[in-house]
Amino acid sequence: MSTVTPNRRVTARRACRLNVRYRSGNDWHPATAMDLSTKGARLRVGESLARGARVAVALEVPIRDGAAVPSVEVHASVIWSRAEGLSHQVGLLFEESPEGLQEIMIALS
Repeated sequence: MSTVTPNRRVTARRACRLNVRYRSGNDWHPATAMDLSTKGARLRVGESLARGARVAVALEVPIRDGAAVPSVEVHASVIWSRAEGLSHQVGLLFEESPEGLQEIMIALS
C-alpha cells in the first residue's frame, strides 16, 4: 500500500531556464531559475545553501524585440537544498510577491 504525499505548493510553478543572480551575504552569484511562481522558485546554484538561509534574488527577463526589460528583486528563504552533480538546487519561498514578479511571469509565457 502506498501513501500519497500532498503537494505543499500553494501556487503552480512555471518551468523556465532564466538566468538570475542571488545575493548571500554581501556578494552576488549567478544562478539559473529552473521553475518560478509568484510564491517561490527552484534555482540551480554553484554552492550549497543552508536550509533557512535568507537570500535576495534578482530576476530579469531577456530583451525581446526591443521591449522593456522587466526586473525585480525578491527576498526569500531556502526551504530545501540538494546536490545535483557539480551544482546544487535550492527551493526558495519568497517573503512577498512584488508587482514586478507578476510581469516577469507573464513575460515568460
